[in-house]
Amino acid sequence: MRQIGIFGKRKSGKSALTYALTRLILRNDENAYSTMEIAGVGKIMPVDTMGIDAEKSTAAKSAASMEIALMLISNDSFELELAWISKLKRLGVEVIAVITQADKFPDGGKALAAAVREVSGLPTFCVSAEKGTGVVELNREIIRRLSEIER
Repeated sequence: MRQIGIFGKRKSGKSALTYALTRLILRNDENAYSTMEIAGVGKIMPVDTMGIDAEKSTAAKSAASMEIALMLISNDSFELELAWISKLKRLGVEVIAVITQADKFPDGGKALAAAVREVSGLPTFCVSAEKGTGVVELNREIIRRLSEIER
């Protein structure tokens, strides 16, 4: 089973994004929330981790088993997320930066995405799980990355 970790602060939209990605891939199959099969990639399981800002976060224990980590960023105070990005990279985890709740930004999160991309060097996607924007593009990137990673 290939694991994709969903990392971010509490209330950053981790569960909503996990659900949006799962629904997209499963084409509205409500009965298979925890795992999904993608042609050419195999079975994957999105892992909605505890908030990285939680006092007793278990996210660090989960990180080493992930092939890809989505680092969710929901505001312009993202120093903690940058520290986690470095930690994940040191563990050999592929990281994708995701500006979540993008519909709450006047520009759809584009300025924040540019700032994150500039300091992290990561591809950055703007997503609104509520509106469904950016989910398809993020899903394509996840599949592309998983296809490139040797199992």
